[in-house]
Amino acid sequence: MTETHKRRDAIKQRIFGGSIGRTVIQLVVASIFVGAIFSFIGLGAFEFWEGIFRWVREIIATIGESFGEVFVNVLTYFLIGAAIVIPIWLIARILTSRR
Repeated sequence: MTETHKRRDAIKQRIFGGSIGRTVIQLVVASIFVGAIFSFIGLGAFEFWEGIFRWVREIIATIGESFGEVFVNVLTYFLIGAAIVIPIWLIARILTSRR
């Protein structure tokens, strides 16, 4: 067996995990099973993926809102703290530089 054939077989093994025929049969059986369950609950592929994408958008929006709130709070704390810390630091620097 040549090096090219060995690489091709390794790629097939990595992608399919075994024989191509067995993998195709497993995918067909799984697809029928999942399709039957989805049909039973009245859910199609479009509705499923639409729901997934809507859920991801909502999660991202929630994170974005939370991040925005956290950012504003941290910025507020920074400004309040800086209004106190920086003048004290400047006074301390001026007093220690005279020595």
